[in-house]
Amino acid sequence: MKPQEEEEKNENMARKRSKSSSSLSIPLDIATDIFLRLPAKSVVRFSCVAKHWSSITTAPYFTNSFETRPNLLFFFKEADRFFVVTVPKPNRRPNESVSHTSSQILDSYQTPYPKHSCFTIQTESVHGLICFQRGTKPIVWNPTMRKFKPLRKPDKSWESLTVILGYDPLERTHKVVAMPCDKASDECRILTLGSADQESWRTVKTNYKHHPSRGNRKNNYGPCRCINGVLYYLAEIDRHRLIGKFAFLGHSNVKNSLPMWVLEGEKKGEWSTYNFLPLSHYDRRLEFHFKLIGITNDGELIYVPNTVFKTFEVIYIDPIRKTFSLVKYEGVADKGFRQRNGLGEDKPLRGIQYSPNHVETLLSL
Repeated sequence: MKPQEEEEKNENMARKRSKSSSSLSIPLDIATDIFLRLPAKSVVRFSCVAKHWSSITTAPYFTNSFETRPNLLFFFKEADRFFVVTVPKPNRRPNESVSHTSSQILDSYQTPYPKHSCFTIQTESVHGLICFQRGTKPIVWNPTMRKFKPLRKPDKSWESLTVILGYDPLERTHKVVAMPCDKASDECRILTLGSADQESWRTVKTNYKHHPSRGNRKNNYGPCRCINGVLYYLAEIDRHRLIGKFAFLGHSNVKNSLPMWVLEGEKKGEWSTYNFLPLSHYDRRLEFHFKLIGITNDGELIYVPNTVFKTFEVIYIDPIRKTFSLVKYEGVADKGFRQRNGLGEDKPLRGIQYSPNHVETLLSL
């Protein structure tokens, strides 16, 4: 069953139950199970039907349990408008090593560009939230709920900072970590979102005095990852660069080789090198028009266009299984999309930023 057909089936089920006799109420466990099967936009829509339903969808148990399949989210600014698009990751085809398919987008919307915001620096999407910063002030964004939450400056004496967003799976809470980026330091500030004292930053000492790196802005993804509640990020200790990730992709002078360094032993800092087939192996013409922006939770490399004109295509490569999948997403950058949004037919979409593995969350900021 296609995702759209399954969504319509679940929505029809909810509508039928809502039309039943007022003397008959839906058991809490059944109503919760139905809502957990719906996409976020449908949950928000149905929560407006009745107070009882709203109480279910806003309960901490429900918001913590609600999770969708990871997808690719991207966004860009045009004049005073902010565009957000979500596209699905293709299903694996075990019998095909090379595939070219088309797919519809999952969702798209535009909203006024938030005043006094600058989205040039971002973290990865962490359990549905993304963190930006404007100067020394972090901004948390929930794309699903279309809400922005500006946070106060962590330390008035800091002239610049690096912001990292993490998620604690035990407490089921998001935490914003801030550190000065213009000097080495052995302490950071941490703020827990959703806590009673959400505006209060607490100071935490680190094991090493280090200098966090901002990474390469051209890559469109932040220099950090949150894996099972642990943060990994690029930093320098005594002028030596520490790569705090489990795997690091690089470039090689060897023809038809894409090297990957994998951290085998965290405490000893032991790295192993593996070589995979690069994008040029599948089609040499593509390497000049696509760039690597991340990796899916299934281990597939994600390549997106350097410039988006009238079509939007994404390449997914599994370096282990040696599979190649090019997906053309309809409804993005084409004539209809441009006419509906007044973007002009020959103008490329500029400043696109990407968030792989984005899931929807109903968390209220």
